[in-house]
This record gives sequence, structure tokens and C-alpha cells, in this order.
Amino acid sequence: MMNRETKDRMSGAAMGMLAGATVGAMGMYLNARHPRQVKKALKRAGKEAEKAMMMVEKALH
Repeated sequence: MMNRETKDRMSGAAMGMLAGATVGAMGMYLNARHPRQVKKALKRAGKEAEKAMMMVEKALH
């Protein structure tokens, strides 16, 4: 069984990877968009990222 410290490290690593992938994907998407679309997409992405982080935390605990 994993101890608490190992779980915390794995959780942090998973969240970091998720955040990195999200930022990269959004950068590519936003590169060729109109500023109005960018604002809307960023708002949506923020909500989705928050939901994804909650799902990762729930899965790891």
C-alpha cells in the first residue's frame, strides 16, 4: 500500500501534467482565433479545468 506522502506526490504530479496538457492545447487552439472567441474559450476552459481537477482529486483519494 502507498503511504500518504506518496499519494500526495502522485496527486501533485497528475495535476501538473493535466495543467501542462491543458495549457498546451489551449495555446494551439487560441493561436488562430478572434479575440472574442478567445475570451469565451478561456472562460469555458477555466470551468472545464476546475471540473477535471476535482475529478482527479476524487480519483486519487
